[in-house]
Amino acid sequence: MNWGRAVVAGLVAGIAQNIVNFVMHGLILDTAGTYEGHAAFAQEDDPSVFVWFTAIALVIGVVAALFFASSRQSWADGAKGGLHFGILLGAVVGFQQFYLTLVINEFPYYVAWIWLAVEIISFGIGGMVLGLIYKRTAPAG
Repeated sequence: MNWGRAVVAGLVAGIAQNIVNFVMHGLILDTAGTYEGHAAFAQEDDPSVFVWFTAIALVIGVVAALFFASSRQSWADGAKGGLHFGILLGAVVGFQQFYLTLVINEFPYYVAWIWLAVEIISFGIGGMVLGLIYKRTAPAG
């Protein structure tokens, strides 16, 4: 595994996922009123939120990239292999979101389904970035 290339790929994928999540949550879902009227989703206008969301997206991107790089030979070449990896990882992360429905009072269950779809899309796109940047190596021998 090329650690440097994996970290760079993860940082780029994290930025891509952060953009996708901003568009999906901040523009599409918020504009559609998905989060309106639910106290659990109320946020203060604090600029540090952007910094935290970006930092967390970068960490998630790097961790996902290390996982992808360590299993790279299992995935198809290019964006296709990365997309497959990302969709599966997004499904795992998305289904984990369902625990929120059990621990947050009055959490709207339909939002868990929306978040599942967003995670699959977000990680799918992040995976495509990983597949394009972190290429498969030729088999030894």
